[in-house]
Amino acid sequence: MPYYRRNIYVLSCTIFLAAVSWNQVIPFLPLFLKQMGVKANMLPYWIGIVFAMQSLASMLAQPFWGKLGDSYGRKPMILRAGFCLAGVYFGMSFCQTPWQLAIFRFLNGALTGFIPGSYALIATNTPEEYAPRSVATAQAAANAGLIVGPALGGLLASLVGYRGSMQVAGAVVTLSTLVVWWMVQEPNKVQPDDRTSLVEDLVTSIRSPLQLSLIFATMLAWFYGSAVGPYLTLHLTKLNGNNPEWLVGIVYALPATAFVLTARAWTSFGEQWGYDRTIVVGLVGGAVGALLLTFIHSIWIFGIFYFLTGVLLSAISPSISAITCTQIDESFRGRAYGIQQSAGTFGALVAPLAAAKVAAAFGISAIFMMNAVIFLGGTALFRALVSNWEKPKHTVKQ
Repeated sequence: MPYYRRNIYVLSCTIFLAAVSWNQVIPFLPLFLKQMGVKANMLPYWIGIVFAMQSLASMLAQPFWGKLGDSYGRKPMILRAGFCLAGVYFGMSFCQTPWQLAIFRFLNGALTGFIPGSYALIATNTPEEYAPRSVATAQAAANAGLIVGPALGGLLASLVGYRGSMQVAGAVVTLSTLVVWWMVQEPNKVQPDDRTSLVEDLVTSIRSPLQLSLIFATMLAWFYGSAVGPYLTLHLTKLNGNNPEWLVGIVYALPATAFVLTARAWTSFGEQWGYDRTIVVGLVGGAVGALLLTFIHSIWIFGIFYFLTGVLLSAISPSISAITCTQIDESFRGRAYGIQQSAGTFGALVAPLAAAKVAAAFGISAIFMMNAVIFLGGTALFRALVSNWEKPKHTVKQ
């Protein structure tokens, strides 16, 4: 078996395990804070602080780790991130106060990056004709972890408590990191021709219409989910009526399910149509879907349109990754992923704040309308940026 194919299989499995460990812990942090004794009137503030610390640190740190990956190899960065993430999980399990948890969440954002590093390694160590679909497979594995993680986290919390669940997550990430160490190969280590600063790398990305458009699309994609996510359970509970409670959980997981089912198909379509066009389809589809979801009052109908919207939104991330690994130079690819990750994190940081103001003023359903307006405007700006792309030197053949 070629090394790159083994890399895809191994990294897809370890990405899935890392995503499961993340999603078995993160949804239960508010309950963990409550268990620490945080008073009800202070709980919303500490929840905001704990989640914002991770996003802020990640936004600042990811370009730095991407740069080091370009210089010293992506595999060392995956190993570093994996062992750091395991240490963070174990450290969180011993926290006794909310400020201790906030510190570990900051470290979580500053020191980790297991999944983005894995994407970068696949993109730079897979033949170009296979790279887009391979990255899409890895992204689907991460979204599968989003489906499995919360259910497993709830089960573990009932069996061993929140602290025990965090320790299990740390053990799983440690095992995944060791598997990468033993089984993943990285023969293609590209050394950048010039030593540049992070500021110079950011300026290079912003000056490139292609990279700027990918940064912008990534920020939009993360904004969409991060605006809806904190309020979705409340909205679904209101819509649910006399239907069974488990229906809320199923509807919540539908976008991740849609991604797992369609990511590779969108990559295939992008090879034929052009990846920039599939991104436009995703942006327009997200806008139309959000507009329709604003006015739906039945959880069953909401679920159908939420899934279909998820199918269309699933076109965005695989297409961004495909363009990155086919049209951005190998020596800059790790930095490009890091900057995109940072932009996405910025979108995830701003989105809940904007959603909170909209929901307070007009109700939770207005958040979907906000997303529709932002995505329509974003589509126009993305197409304007695409019109300034340089003609690619090559095309990807099927």
